[in-house]
Amino acid sequence: MLNPKDTEGKVVLGTYDFNPKISRKKLAHIIILHEYPISMVDHEGFREYSNSLQPLFKVVTRNTIQSDIFKIFEDEKKKTMKSFECNKSRIVITSDMWIANNRERRYMTLTAHYIDDSWTLKSQIIRYIYAFVYSFLRTIISLYNSCSPCNL
Repeated sequence: MLNPKDTEGKVVLGTYDFNPKISRKKLAHIIILHEYPISMVDHEGFREYSNSLQPLFKVVTRNTIQSDIFKIFEDEKKKTMKSFECNKSRIVITSDMWIANNRERRYMTLTAHYIDDSWTLKSQIIRYIYAFVYSFLRTIISLYNSCSPCNL
């Protein structure tokens, strides 16, 4: 339990149990939640900031945090699939495409929508992909449209 005591602008802590596994999981969650780059764990400023908060926490490498994020993804995927198995209603799947941050990168999501047993509309993203295929298909379609029967 944390028992802070203010003494002349400094905080003196009492008993405190630090669990680095919880801190690692929280770090992965903020990277996911705020869409921070995974490489932030390699930034010197972030490492210094983390050390100033909790010297016992050793910031992990980008490969380790990426592995943690994939583990969270797999756990959430299992929960989603289990909710689909228990679902008694129909599932509607929609897709959405967009271009990110004034770049030519296109993304697509597939989202499942359904009504649960308590009549609450639920939505789950079931797939998120970099849609490079979209630009390829657009090129093929424009080439097809530019061809006339006379040119064949």
